Amino acid sequence: MTIDKKAVLIVDDMKTVRVKLKRLCKELGILQVYEAMDGVQALEMLQGRKVDLVLSDWNMPNMTGLELVAKMRENTRTVEVPVIFITAENEKGAILKSLMSGVTDYIVKPFPDVTVKQKICGALKVQVKI
Repeated sequence: MTIDKKAVLIVDDMKTVRVKLKRLCKELGILQVYEAMDGVQALEMLQGRKVDLVLSDWNMPNMTGLELVAKMRENTRTVEVPVIFITAENEKGAILKSLMSGVTDYIVKPFPDVTVKQKICGALKVQVKI
């Protein structure tokens, strides 16, 4: 499947981060980009649509990124969907905890655009000139 057929869900309580990540996805050629402000809203969106990748913050109100991943891994529809955390949590223990909970990859804020693009392509298993 080509990248323009992929769908990405961005989950972050900060609108500026969602806008930046959406722009990076569009620059890669991803046409279906959805946004959620927290894990609760993300789970609702995941019930009604298929996504190929979730980009999520860790620390959010209502439901954290870790709680979101736990719920996704319990559901047969979302158990295999890759999740990349994009968060300010940079302690080694936090990174390890997230990876052990089912997170696919981890990016520490602030992040270089090229790093995000590379990790998105890796998670989606597509090759795009960056």
